[in-house]
Amino acid sequence: MMRLTQRTCCLAGPDVSQPGYDRSGLSRGVVHLGLGAFHRAHQALYTEAAIRAGDGRWGIVGVSLKDPRTPRALAAQDCLYSVTECDGDAPVTRIVGAVVQAWYAPHALGEVIGALADPGIAVVTCTVTEKGYCQHPSSADLDTDNADIRHDLAHPDTPRSTLGVLAAGLRHRPAQAPLSIVCCDNMPANGDTLRKLLAQYAALTDPALARRVRDEVTFPNTMVDRIVPAATPASLRDAQHRLGLRDEAAIVCEPFTLWVIEDSFAGPRPAWEAGGALMTGDVRPFQAMKLRLLNGTHSAIAYAGQLCGLETVADAMADPLVGALATGVMADLRATVQAPPGYDVARYSEALLQRFRNTALAHRTAQIAADGTQKVPLRWLPALRASAGAERPYLERALAAWLHCLRSERSDGGQPLVFHDPGAPALAARLRGAHSDPDAVRAALAHAAVFGSEPWPAQLADRLARHLAALRLGGAAALLSF
Repeated sequence: MMRLTQRTCCLAGPDVSQPGYDRSGLSRGVVHLGLGAFHRAHQALYTEAAIRAGDGRWGIVGVSLKDPRTPRALAAQDCLYSVTECDGDAPVTRIVGAVVQAWYAPHALGEVIGALADPGIAVVTCTVTEKGYCQHPSSADLDTDNADIRHDLAHPDTPRSTLGVLAAGLRHRPAQAPLSIVCCDNMPANGDTLRKLLAQYAALTDPALARRVRDEVTFPNTMVDRIVPAATPASLRDAQHRLGLRDEAAIVCEPFTLWVIEDSFAGPRPAWEAGGALMTGDVRPFQAMKLRLLNGTHSAIAYAGQLCGLETVADAMADPLVGALATGVMADLRATVQAPPGYDVARYSEALLQRFRNTALAHRTAQIAADGTQKVPLRWLPALRASAGAERPYLERALAAWLHCLRSERSDGGQPLVFHDPGAPALAARLRGAHSDPDAVRAALAHAAVFGSEPWPAQLADRLARHLAALRLGGAAALLSF
């Protein structure tokens, strides 16, 4: 079957939406770091809407820092790809043309730094996951022991990290070229956090650059919301069937999408409102709502689902015990969330539970379970701190399920649990080195890299110990049977 390219896209099926504009007239205006599925199904579509509205300044230069597969696939397709939105029996497919270049940074580092230095680039967006910013989970400052940071400080002209690449580009950028760097990852105050970390990094080698980061570059805070599973052979086959063309970069996602952006830009930006983005003066309530309710509940589903041998979120939601846990965790977390002005958090919560039940999305629990030592401190621990010792029965059981996953490394059925988390071995060693469940909890809560240095209530430790004992003796069923 022919592959999707600029020449062949006109052969796509009649129900497939085409870009509808002359791609040859696009200019480079945005650099995106982290060219994964989420960006291409989220921010890129808002930029696509701005381009379709008639503004061709915003072609996206997509950069992958760690994985060559997506840039390779896109380069072979003239940077075209398809997005299929699925919920029920009426999928909707479109071909996206907003990406104009796709690079793997280690093989095109000069080009990447040159693009960041180009005054024609007014906006940089980032989706590199929480760990991609090299932030120490407990101190919230730059992790100077991170291997990539150590490398970049020693070799600033050949950086590996997100911060190193950004700093190298800024170092070569004209002083009077305004730039806005938009973090789209799931961190509270994500723009403020990126500004702080980049300034801390720059200050170690170039104090003038650090001042420039603090004073001249803007870092709007944002909230992003869309469920975008990683591609699978089955999803690629489905896309090929709908397109009538082979698309190695195809994405399947849910119809729901939301982007809330702080209106704080140093210069021009795409009219993302054309795609439905909400510009606001204060993103923080939206961030807290989404980070806790969507991402926090997702993590609970992931760890309980892993213990029960459930492969996808939809499978887990269909399980009576895990589905009840998800509903309970959502309620526990909602009790700690302040509603954004005029926003119905209860309705959002109910909609989330329904979105999690979407059987058209093969969103794997193992994918969500990755990097728990980076995610748990952001998604669960602030809510537990905010509870001031009050019991959050479902959220605490979810935390125990995560600790049990690390300690046992096996599902209730005996299968090995495999999810990537470079920070997990140190915490897992503490758990496995303890002689009792209470000792295991005390050892875990004393692991400052995850749980911080502030003491946790003794009552919480006691409850977690009982939950770990239930898991050890009876598995997830014993933990989740209220």
